[in-house]
Formats: sequence, structure tokens, C-alpha cells
Amino acid sequence: MTGACLEDVNHEVYGGIYSQMLYGECFQEPAPFALKGFDWHGGEWACAAGTLSVTADLGGKVVAKGVQLGDGEVGLDMRLTRKQDGFVGLIIKVREAARGADAFIGYEIALNPAKQVLRLGRHRHNWEHISDTPCTVALDQWMHLNVTCKDASLDISLDGRRVVQFDDTEHPLEAGSVGLRTWGVDAQFRNFTICQGGQTTSLPLNSKKGAGPVSGMWEPFQNSSARGVYDLCADDPFQGRQSQRLTFVEGQGEIGIANQGLNRWGLCTRAGKSYEGILWARCEQPVAMAVALESADGGEVYGQKSLSLKPGPWQRLEFELIANKSDKRARFVVKLMRPGSVVLGYAFLQPGPWGRFQGLPVRKDVADALIDQGLTVLRYGGLMANADAYHWKDMIGPRDLRPPYRGFWFRHSSHGWGIIDFIDFCRAAGFLCIPDFNMEETPQDMADFVEYVNGPINSRWGRRRAQDGHPEPYHLRYIQLGNEEAVDEAYWLRFKPLAEAIWQADPNMTVIVGDFAYSRAIEDPYDFKGAPRIRSLSTHKKILDLAVQHGREVWFDVHVGTDKPRDPDGLGGIPSFIESLQRINPAARFKVAVLELNAGNHGLGRALSNAHAINELERLGDHVPAVCSANCLQPYKQNENGWDQGLLFLDPSQVWAQPPYYVTQMVSRHYQPLCLETVVECPDGALDVTAKRSEDGRTTTLSVVNVASHPVKTRIRFGTFAPRKDTAIVVRLTGGLNEINHPENPRRVIPAETIWPLVRDESHETIVYTFPEHSFTILKVE
Repeated sequence: MTGACLEDVNHEVYGGIYSQMLYGECFQEPAPFALKGFDWHGGEWACAAGTLSVTADLGGKVVAKGVQLGDGEVGLDMRLTRKQDGFVGLIIKVREAARGADAFIGYEIALNPAKQVLRLGRHRHNWEHISDTPCTVALDQWMHLNVTCKDASLDISLDGRRVVQFDDTEHPLEAGSVGLRTWGVDAQFRNFTICQGGQTTSLPLNSKKGAGPVSGMWEPFQNSSARGVYDLCADDPFQGRQSQRLTFVEGQGEIGIANQGLNRWGLCTRAGKSYEGILWARCEQPVAMAVALESADGGEVYGQKSLSLKPGPWQRLEFELIANKSDKRARFVVKLMRPGSVVLGYAFLQPGPWGRFQGLPVRKDVADALIDQGLTVLRYGGLMANADAYHWKDMIGPRDLRPPYRGFWFRHSSHGWGIIDFIDFCRAAGFLCIPDFNMEETPQDMADFVEYVNGPINSRWGRRRAQDGHPEPYHLRYIQLGNEEAVDEAYWLRFKPLAEAIWQADPNMTVIVGDFAYSRAIEDPYDFKGAPRIRSLSTHKKILDLAVQHGREVWFDVHVGTDKPRDPDGLGGIPSFIESLQRINPAARFKVAVLELNAGNHGLGRALSNAHAINELERLGDHVPAVCSANCLQPYKQNENGWDQGLLFLDPSQVWAQPPYYVTQMVSRHYQPLCLETVVECPDGALDVTAKRSEDGRTTTLSVVNVASHPVKTRIRFGTFAPRKDTAIVVRLTGGLNEINHPENPRRVIPAETIWPLVRDESHETIVYTFPEHSFTILKVE
């Protein structure tokens, strides 16, 4: 019941738990687009003759500088050339913009050429859908999109015809800038104008020149009289499609590139501590260069190492830096101090053993906090496993030689920390591990994986495992196939050969079905006309029949929404799902796991919803073997897709827990193995209660969620489990539903533990306790 789901959805891995301090390690990100008068926040844009074009991207945007649109009008011409199922168009009243799909505040007005609709939505570092309105979205011709703003109203027209008129009575946005954004659609733009107070201003779409392109997560620098040139070269790249060239042309001083990690938030250095690094580089003439840790402006050098590079092919250079100063905003640089040229292919920097968990490529502070959370199971998967290039064989061997790939959530993703690294971490931390696999792996690939993790050292893949530093088998017992899949005939045709290959390689392996068809039925049990959905379980029956044929148990993974305290009432039908599976094949051995509790927030309300769901799932007994809450981690201020639900937050210098983290910790620390029959009489249904006891009958715990906005005075009758002592241990988590913890105040919402003198009624058989409003309470009596 006390698990978490780890997925690289908001940089939980690359930029999170992974000890790699640099972001953009392979120089695959395109150079930031230099558009005069605009800030670039991702995406591949280009300018020609006053026309701006963008390639389909998941949330790339440009935002005008120095513009404040309150009341006024904004318009532009746009042309779409392909019938793509995505959205592209204007964003207005934009504030707090940064890289990331939802990293801004503002309204979005966008066209979908495939669905022929105009979409209106609101972003507040999330996504809030307002409307989709049918309209004619032409291809290969210029259309004029216009938005008039007055107070909290928006009047939207396309080619002079009104499409939407909207009054924002819920969350009207303040004045802000204007910009352009794409979500999966190629587009061209021109004639971008803004009109305020009767005056129309043009926003020219022209690029500006610089010293040459530098990969997106790196910053060029030059000091004194030194002059350099930068280039992204596609000839003989170390990895992927390009590498980074630096050329010192003339003058005195230094030229180079700097990296400040994810979101350029700065690297955390500790005085006197070591940092280990790898650099892959090549040159045509001998070149002297250096790597260093510096202050954010380069004014101070905290540690530097000279590197010599011989002419020829790619060379691997290892180095160690010792920081002489602590700094939370430091940078890592590669630099040249005299004329010469070098091509860089890969850069890696991590703390020495002092900052890593048991020598693994894992941040020690993150690992220690997950252990302190009381996690017992960790799942590694989610939609990231659905990316075309997410394959386990690319995740083994030296991490600097693993190929970059286009991820599901992020275009430029790293295999530097993958499934085997996850298994290594779980073994060291003592967690049960459940890795999730892409359904496009071949049966042979899955058989090879099973042999890699569980086969003897004299097998082909067992030898490879030993070469990778782990001679002993892992004894892995669970493999998930797919994530949130439509469990239909197409899924069955892929599942059957994969499962059979896994069972043939290891008959003791449990295969887990990534079951989105039923998950969707739980979240949305009605069609658009309000009629109940009828979902066939014919494929589920085939899977159960296959498991019986092979004498195996199979699990189904169903996801549950826990956005608000009442959300998991009845778990949306999981009990009936279990009954249906029992009915279609009574001989089958199966279980239903919930490997994602999902929400769009990380406040106390979500914590109470998690507690409510865990209570309900515990009462289903052994039918539910594992429960994991998403997301395990979240870098601070990192929410690119609406899944703002991290249990443990982090930045480069610290970690801190959110209220849902503490629910997991409370349940874990007060675990008891046996569930007691409990009858609750509560007129407004405010209390959800699960009671459990120890094997020896000496200890009973009550896990109680009060979802009401008022205290609930309660009489508790224990029957044969009546307490003998006069005190009980009470652990309580309470507060405002939207309360969260911040790095400046990381313990604002935490559990409080007290010894409570039992208050009995006149019969002395009943205890009286008042559960606070909006609270999760564990009562432990003996």
C-alpha cells in the first residue's frame, strides 16, 4: 500500500534522482531561436522574409518582450500546411513564461486542422480546458486570427467571423504579454499586431544574428578581448544528430560554453567536496582546454582542471574537480584559453561518492528521503515507456555511450539512467521494483531481458550482466507490459507472444497488464450522451485463459484519480471489476494493482484523497497487492504537463516533502497485516475508516480520513479488540486543503504525533474522539 511511481514526466529522473548534474549532456537540443523582441521558450522556429515558421513541438513558444495587453486587440495571419491533430496559435496575457508545455500563465487560442476546431484554454502553470468550437481551419492558405480583450471577456474571430465569446468569471487573468505556441502542429505566422488605446503596433518577426549556434541548454561566453565562433556540426557527431564546436579565433582571455543544469537553475557546489566528470571531444589540431566550476557570472573559479586533447577521433577524458566554495547557483564550463578549435560530444558531472547513494548514480539526499518515506514498492514507468525509442537494450553499458532518444514527455531525453539503474537502486534501498516496458519490444528482447536480470552467469545475457558489474542474478519477479493501454485485440496480439517469451525464460515471473481501457471506464464511466459505457472484457478473458494455460498469476494495473478527498469514493468500480474477472474465469489467479494514484496537485486535499484511496484499497484485501502514488518526485517549479503531483520535491541543494508524502509515511510506519471488519455510522459520510491489527492481536490501528470542513466527534467501540491501556498514540495530518510545503518553509504541513489519554463514555466500553476537519488520523491502541 505504500508505493510510488517514478517516471520522467517532470524531470523526475534526468534532472531529478539521476546524479548527472548537467542537462543537455549530448548537445542535441537545438540552439535557442534568436527572434528580435521575443523570448524563446522551446521549439524549433525559423524566420525568412518576415514570416516565422515553427515545427510541430510539444509546447514550444515565443513571447514578446515589453508588451502588456490588458484591454486591447491582438491579431496575426497564420498558415497551416498539414492536417495534424494538435493545436497552434496565440497565447495572450502571458506572465511567468519559461520552457515547458504549461510553464506560463495565460490564455491559449489555438486551431486544430485535423478536428476543425478552435480551442480556448487557460494556463496557470497547468492546463484548464474552456471550449472547443467547430470552425473552418483551412490548409495552405493564410487565415487571420483576432482576439479582442475587454475586462474579463475575450471575443475571438477567424477570418472576420466570430467563433467564440467568453467571459471569464472563474479565474480572470491579469494583463500580460502575447506570444505564439504550438502543440504538435507545423505553422507559419506573419503580420503580428497589437492594438491598445486606438494605436496599432506591429510586432516584427525577424531573427537576430550572434556568434553562432550553441545547443539549447548551454550558454556561450567570451571575456576580455577573446573572440569565438560556435557551431552545431552534423559531421561525425558523437551521438544523435549533432555535436558542439567551439573555436577560439583571436584575442586574449577565454571563450567557452557553460551549463547550469535543468532549467538553468544553477549547480549546487559544496566547499571541499569532489565532483567527477567525463568529457568526450575531438580536434584536428592539438588544443589545450579546461573544465571548471565557477560562479554564475564566471567571476569566481571554484575548481579547474586542464585537459589535453590530441588530434584525431573522439577521445574520452575523465576529470575530477574539488570545489573551494559552496554555491547554490554555480555553473560548469568547458573553455579554451588560446586560439584553437574543439568539438564536444558528451559532458557528465556528478558528486563524488559523498553525494551518491551507495555508489550508484543516484542523488543521496533523494534516496535517503524515499527510504524515510517508508516506501515498500517502486514502479518505474508510465507514458514515458510508450516512446518509440524506449528500449531496454539502449539502457545498459557505459552511460556515456548510451544513445539519446526522443522521449514521450521530452523531445531530448537520456538513457543515462534506465531500467537496470532503477533495479539497482531498488535493491540497494530495499524496495520491491516493478519496471514497465514498451509494448513494441520483441519477444526475443523480453526473453533476453529476463535472462539478463535472472539468468545464470554462464548464459549469454548473464555474462553481459556480469560485464556490467553485477555477476549475481537480480531475481526480479514483476514485469509490466505497456502503460494505460486499450486492452483490445491489438493489445492481445502483442501481449501474448511477449508474455509467453517471459514465462518461458522464467516461469516465476509475474506479468502485469497496463490496463487503460478499464482505467478510462473508472475515470469516465459514461459516454458523451450520458449513457453508461459498456466495455467488453473479451481480451481480459483471453489473458486470464493464457495465464491458466501456463499456470501463472497475472496482474492488471488500474489507475485511480485522487485530486480531491471525495474522488476515490468506491474506487470508481474496481470491486466490480474484480468480480467480473472472477466470473469470466473462476480458475484464473489474478490481482488488480493500482500503480498510479493520479492528481493535478500536491496539496493537503490530494493527501487526504490518497489516504482515502489507500483505506478503500486495503479493505479489498489480497485482491489488491500493490498501490503506488504518482509522482514519486518533482523538481521545484517544474510542471510542464499538468501533473503537478510530486510527493517529494527537490532542487539542486535540498529535498522536501509534500503532504501526500506524509500519508505514505504514516501508513508505512503504522502498518498492520490484518484488516478488521468495521461498521461506520456517519450521517454525512464524512469519515472513511479502515481498522487493522497485528498478528498477535496486541495492537489495533484505525486509519481515519475526515473529508468534512468541520470536526467530527465520534464514538469508537472496539468489540473484542478493546484497548487495555489508558493511552493511545495519535498521528494526525491536517490543515487547509490547498496547503503545500515550500523550500523556505518545508515543514509547514507535517504529521503531529501525540500520546492521547483515552476518553471513555459512561459505559467505559466506548472511546470518544473528535477527528479534526480535513484530516488524516491514525489511532494506535494496545
